[in-house]
Amino acid sequence: MERLTSHDQLLARSGNDPWVRWAVAADLPGEVWVHDEIALVERRGWRRGFWVAPLHGAVGRGRQATEAERVRGALEELRDGGHLTRLASQSISVVREHAAVAHEVFELGEGGDWDWLWTTHEPRRRVLERELEVLDDTADAEEITAFSIAHNPRVWADAGSGRMVHWVGIRTPDAGLIAVGGAELEATGAPHLAGIVTHTEHRGQGLGTAVTTGLTRWALARSGVCTLGMYADNAVARGVYERLGFRTARAWHSRGLLTG
Repeated sequence: MERLTSHDQLLARSGNDPWVRWAVAADLPGEVWVHDEIALVERRGWRRGFWVAPLHGAVGRGRQATEAERVRGALEELRDGGHLTRLASQSISVVREHAAVAHEVFELGEGGDWDWLWTTHEPRRRVLERELEVLDDTADAEEITAFSIAHNPRVWADAGSGRMVHWVGIRTPDAGLIAVGGAELEATGAPHLAGIVTHTEHRGQGLGTAVTTGLTRWALARSGVCTLGMYADNAVARGVYERLGFRTARAWHSRGLLTG
């Protein structure tokens, strides 16, 4: 395997892949290896492990084998080369089209299938954006958390911890919060939308779209890019994001490692 030591190296090898550009930290706090043009990017934090991503920008290298075969080789190198044990890795995130290969190489536990999307294009302004109000991560944390859990038990957000840097919501005099959403920051500093939830009795009215467009506009003004993650089975959300100009850069199959 070849070890990369700079973000510029990885970005160039990836063909300026948007996930590499905006999700992988510029200082590469973890190890990054390339095996037959499959990137192995260490993921630190409480979900520590590895991202396993084909480098679609690669030209003229590692093309004798199919991509699935090259992914298998990279995963076997991780397994047999002692890297997982040395780095106390606990999870693997592999591109979803090669999920079956990952399960053949490793014994994997629970996890999820989700997509990483991005846009640099400002969406058309929605009328309901006029109803958006900025919420406070501390003062409104209890309300945001209670609302989010009540109307989407799978919601991925963390009000009150300081991780989220911007919240917006829509309220009515009678029902209180009827829509909410926020943004945290990728390791690169790029805004990443999370926790977008609409009241179950107010869906289909464009509230989630208004929250998303408002947050996207804020993110673009701040950083020129907006990213987000979504569960792969959420067809309604996917339709909204695609209409707003978001594109999928990586479709992930993330699972815990039961054995190395």
